[in-house]
Amino acid sequence: MTILSAHGPATMTANGFVMPLNAGFTLKLEALEDWLIRLAIVPDEGFRVDRSWMIAPEGDTPVEGRDRLSLDGFALPAMAHEAEAGADIVTCGDTRVRIEHAPLRLAVERRTADGWRTVLKDRERSAYDWLAKRGSFRHYQNRAPGERHYGLGDKAGPLDRTSRRFRCLQIDSMGYDAELSDPLYKHVPFVMVEAEDGHATGLLYDTLSEMAVDLGCEHSNYYEPYRHVEMLEKGLVLYVIAGPRLSDIVPRLMRLTGRPHLPPRWSMGFAFTTMHHADAPNAQEVMTGFAQRCRTDDIPISAIHSGSGYTTRADGRRYVFTWNAAKFPDRGGFFARLKELGYHTCANVKPVLLKEHPAYPEAAEKGLFVKRSDGTPAVEMFWGGEGSSLDLSNPQTIAWWQKGIREQVLGAGFDAAWNDNNEAELWDEEATVDGLGRPLPAIEAKPLQALLMTRATFEATKAHEPDKRPYTISRAGPIGIARYGETWTGDNSTSWHTLKWNIRNGLSMSLSGMPFIGHDIGGFAGPKPGPELFTRFVQLMALHPRAVMNSWKPQLSDPVNLPWMHPEATDAVRQALRLRYRFLPLLYSLAHQCHRTGEPIVAPLLYHFADASCRADPDAFMLGPDVLVAPNVTEGTETVSIDLPETDGGWHDFWDGTIYAGSTQVTVPAPLDRLPIFVRSGAVLPLALDWPSTSPHAATRVALTAFAGPKAGESRRSIFFDDGESWRYQGGDASLLACHLSTDATRVGLTVTEEGSGRGRPDLVAELRGLGTRAGEHTLPAATA
Repeated sequence: MTILSAHGPATMTANGFVMPLNAGFTLKLEALEDWLIRLAIVPDEGFRVDRSWMIAPEGDTPVEGRDRLSLDGFALPAMAHEAEAGADIVTCGDTRVRIEHAPLRLAVERRTADGWRTVLKDRERSAYDWLAKRGSFRHYQNRAPGERHYGLGDKAGPLDRTSRRFRCLQIDSMGYDAELSDPLYKHVPFVMVEAEDGHATGLLYDTLSEMAVDLGCEHSNYYEPYRHVEMLEKGLVLYVIAGPRLSDIVPRLMRLTGRPHLPPRWSMGFAFTTMHHADAPNAQEVMTGFAQRCRTDDIPISAIHSGSGYTTRADGRRYVFTWNAAKFPDRGGFFARLKELGYHTCANVKPVLLKEHPAYPEAAEKGLFVKRSDGTPAVEMFWGGEGSSLDLSNPQTIAWWQKGIREQVLGAGFDAAWNDNNEAELWDEEATVDGLGRPLPAIEAKPLQALLMTRATFEATKAHEPDKRPYTISRAGPIGIARYGETWTGDNSTSWHTLKWNIRNGLSMSLSGMPFIGHDIGGFAGPKPGPELFTRFVQLMALHPRAVMNSWKPQLSDPVNLPWMHPEATDAVRQALRLRYRFLPLLYSLAHQCHRTGEPIVAPLLYHFADASCRADPDAFMLGPDVLVAPNVTEGTETVSIDLPETDGGWHDFWDGTIYAGSTQVTVPAPLDRLPIFVRSGAVLPLALDWPSTSPHAATRVALTAFAGPKAGESRRSIFFDDGESWRYQGGDASLLACHLSTDATRVGLTVTEEGSGRGRPDLVAELRGLGTRAGEHTLPAATA
C-alpha cells in the first residue's frame, strides 16, 4: 500500500491548484461553481476509464461521454492561493480548502455567519491510499460525533446510513430483504454528510467501478472515528457539493448530473404488469381480457406493461426482438383493442442474447457483444441458459438495438420500452467493451451498459414519434439515468416488512438523483399478499411518482397480484387508485418542477423540516413540500400515529378537515379504506374532480384546493399544466398558474393568474378549506376555449 504525499511544489493554473504526488499521481483541485469543487487524484498515465457519463452540467453528455476532468458547463469562479510551511490554502468565495503535504490531507471549510467552519476533513494519516496489488484506491475522512449520512440511492435499511457498510455494485437481487440486503440494482456513489446541527455537504465520487462505502462500520484503535470508500480503479475524482442543507444539495446534484426528463402524463397513471400474462399460451386473450375487466369493474388504469413472454419460444426461453405468433395470433388486433380501451403499452426488453437466439451468430460476427480478451463473446449465465451481453457502448450495437426497438417494439404497436435485467453482471476480469471507439475494461464500467441501453431506447422512441415525449424505464443504472427515464426498487418480496422498508429504499433514491421511483405493488416475489397487505401496498403507491402492480410467483397455482383478487378489499383498492388520479395533477406538476429545478417529488420529512422527530425515520413521506403522507404499514391496525413537523399555521387532516398544530403527535384513523394525509396550511393543491373512464390521467375538471391556516398570512404556490405529451411546454405553450393565498381574521382569498398559452389547462374551480367563520373569495383565469 502506498500512502500519498506531496512530491514537489504546487502551482496555480488558470483553472485551479495542481500538486505532484508520489507514486505517479497528481492532485488537481478546481472550483467549478461557488457551491462546487472537484478533487482529482490523477495517475500519470491517465484514468483507465477516462470519461464520465454521470456528470452532465450542460444537461446531458455526448454519447461517447465527456472527459472526466472537463471544465465545460461550469462557471469556474476565481481561486486565491497562499502557501505556508507544509501546507497550501486555496480559497474560492465561501469555500476554503487546506491541503497538508505529508501525508496528503485535505480539510474543506465553509464561511458561515460565525466564521469559517470545517465541514470535511481527511483522516490524519493515510487519507489517500493506492493498493497496487489489489488494483484499488482508498479515501478516508474523519467522522465527527453525531454526524448522519444519507444517500447511496438504491439501498436497504434506515435512511441514515451511519455505522453501515455498502457496496456500489449492480446485481439482480430478486426477493431481497428491504431492510438488510446489499448490494441491490443501482450504482449511486453519492453521500450527504449532515452534522449534528443540520449543516450538510454532499460527496459524489465520479466512478463507474465497483466501490465499497463504509460509513463508520469499521473502527480502528489507531485513528479517530472515520468513514472511507474503496474503489476498484486507480485514482479518484470527487465532487464536493456545498449545502448548508440537504434541500440545497439535492437540486445541485441534479444540476451537476443532468436534470430528469419530464415523462408523458399517462406514464404517471396506474399501470399493471405480470410475467404470467405474457407467458400464458393464450397471452393475447389473457391480456385483453384483463384490460376489459378493468374497464368493466371501474378500476382506473392508464397503461399495461407487457412482460417478456411475448418473446418466448417453445423452449420457454426469451429471445428479445422476436414475437411468439402462437401467443399473439392477431398482433394488430391486440394493439387495436388496447387502444380502443384507452391503454398505453410498454414492452419488456432485455440486453442479452441467449446462444440459441436466431440473431446470435450474426451479432457475434459483427462484434456486438461484450468481448473476452481474445475478441470472442463473453458468455455468462442468464435466463434459462448461457448468453452474451450486448455491448451498448458499441455504436454498431446501439444501431442494432435501436432498429429492434423501432421495428419489433414500437413498430409492432407498443408505446414504450422497459429496459430490464440490465445490471450487466459481468465477472470476466479481462472482458472489454468498445467504449464508443475507445475500449474500456468491462468490469470497471458495468453501470455504463444500463445507462447507454436506456439512452438508446429513449432516443429510438423519440425518433419514432418526434413530437411526443418518450417514456422509458430502467431497472439498473448509475446516477444520470433520470435524464432518460424512471426506475423502481426492483423485484421486491411480498411482506409487511418489505412494505415498511421499501419506503426508505425509495426515498433514498429520491434524495440521490433518481426522483421518478416506485415499488412493485403487492410485492413481486414470494407469497400472495392478503387483502390488508395488498391494499396497503396500493395506498402507499397511490402518491408516489410510479404506481405499477407487478408480480411473479411461479410457485403458486394462482400466481398473479390482481386489483380484484380479494373481493372484500376491491372497493378499498379502487378508492386508493381513484385517490391517485385525484392527486395526479399535483404529481404531474411536481414532476415538472423536478424536471425544471431538481427538487424531488417525494422526500423524507427530514428534507423539508428540521424537527428531531423527522430524523427519527418515521413511516411517512412528503409529496412535494406541502403534503405529508403517513401510510399504515402495521398489520391488524386501524390507526396511525405521527409527529407532525413544526410549520406556521399547522396541518389539515385531508379527510375530516381537522387542523393540528405543528410539533405535536397525533393519532388518526387509518382503516382499510383510508390513507392518512395531512396538508400544510398555505398550500394550494390541484386535485382532479372528473376524468374520462378510458383516460383517467387526463383530468377534465380540477379543483384548486387552498388550505387556509387559522392565522393571518400569505402564501404563494405554482401549478403546471400542459397537453401531457408534447415538447410544446418548452416554448411556453402550456399553463403555469401563480396562486396567491391570503388570510386574515375575516377573509380568505385565492387569486390565480396565468403565464403561458393556457394549453392543456382543464376546467378549474376553487375550493377553500379551513374557512371557519371567515368569508371566502377567489379569482381564477378565464376558461380556455
